[in-house]
Amino acid sequence: MFTTATDRQILKIALPLIFSNLSVPLVGFVDNAVLGHLNSPVYLASAGLGAIIMSYVLFSFGFIKSTTTGFISQIDHLDRLKSVRSIYQVFIITTLISIALLLSKDFLIITSLNIMGEAGVINSNASIYLDIRFWSIPAVFIRDIFIGYLIGIKKVSYAMRIIISINLLNIVLDYLFVFVFSMTIEGVAYASLIAESSIYVYVASFLIKNNEFLNKSVFIESFEKLSHLKNKLIVNGNMFIRSIILMTCFASFMSLSANYGEVVLAANTILLNFFFIFSYGIDAFAHASEVLIGNSVGEKNSSKYDQVVKSSFKFVYSILTLFLVIFLFFSTNIINLITDHSDVITVVKENIIFLFLVVIFGSIAFCIDGILIGALQHIQMRNIMILSGLSYALSILLIGQETYITIWYAFIIFFSTRSILLFLSLRGVRKSIFGLKNYV
Repeated sequence: MFTTATDRQILKIALPLIFSNLSVPLVGFVDNAVLGHLNSPVYLASAGLGAIIMSYVLFSFGFIKSTTTGFISQIDHLDRLKSVRSIYQVFIITTLISIALLLSKDFLIITSLNIMGEAGVINSNASIYLDIRFWSIPAVFIRDIFIGYLIGIKKVSYAMRIIISINLLNIVLDYLFVFVFSMTIEGVAYASLIAESSIYVYVASFLIKNNEFLNKSVFIESFEKLSHLKNKLIVNGNMFIRSIILMTCFASFMSLSANYGEVVLAANTILLNFFFIFSYGIDAFAHASEVLIGNSVGEKNSSKYDQVVKSSFKFVYSILTLFLVIFLFFSTNIINLITDHSDVITVVKENIIFLFLVVIFGSIAFCIDGILIGALQHIQMRNIMILSGLSYALSILLIGQETYITIWYAFIIFFSTRSILLFLSLRGVRKSIFGLKNYV
């Protein structure tokens, strides 16, 4: 099935990223498992609430890694100094963002929890979690730039080792802080903070071995070439709008879940972690598409572009099938690993069909995201996300909220709209890049 040269190129990039990407939701899985076996579902619900707010902040800037990969993949691989300038310019932008977020930390935490509408012990525990996790924001941004750069230059195995080691450290610290030191939600938060901050060690080691990144004149040129910096600001600005709408929909989903009590909130937290396992698996192939699409655009090679698009769809449908088979046959075993609260288990089992529908209807969107990011089609992606976000909001308003099932309907509509609009945009995107009418 995967026999072409393009298939092999995608696999070469994607396979290491699958292992590294799956270690990311594995941390959330372990967080849930650790807290889910404590004496109250409050800890699991609080961590779910805090994690979705933290994810809202971080994933709103999640484009940093992808756009870095997009920029780097379109640059001639021999022009090392141009790549360094590009990295410095992204670093300048993210440093300013980090400072702004940390200065407004208390305001953002209080406002976010008020918007989510949860009160009492869940709110106070989530506040503790967020107050600790916010300090990891600069490290996460540095990690995204670094990993995005490594993927862009196809040093994927190195990126894989870094991501896996960070997440394994997080898992070990989870166990140590909660079960050995008898901490609760603050233990999980400190585990994440320490693990994410370990990226500084890897970056320092890389800089020492790669002298071009320590070139003072190149660093100064990064400030002087304002037109390039402006271009990155525009691209990242549009991707920020896209990301914040996406995360608003996720945050809204969790906020509405909280209205139905801690059991529903805990159950939907588990289901979303299952969703993230799928999305991170698909994300590996999206990153591979970003690199190869970026190369084809940089080379003005329409034939290579078409082959990457075809191969990307093949891989996405294969991953989708594998995910559905695993969860259809082993979902009960997986759920029981995460929690032993029978009421939470019941709600998860009742609603897992909605998770399957979200994954099925959203799979095309995951595939095309990688294609458009590699081609730096940021305006197209922004506009489609705006329309998809509106479809979600209208669904919530029109369907109503009589039961928690209705918010799943809105979620399915949101991902379906994204997939349809992104698929319809492909022909126009190709034409805008290569000026050719036919789509092979």
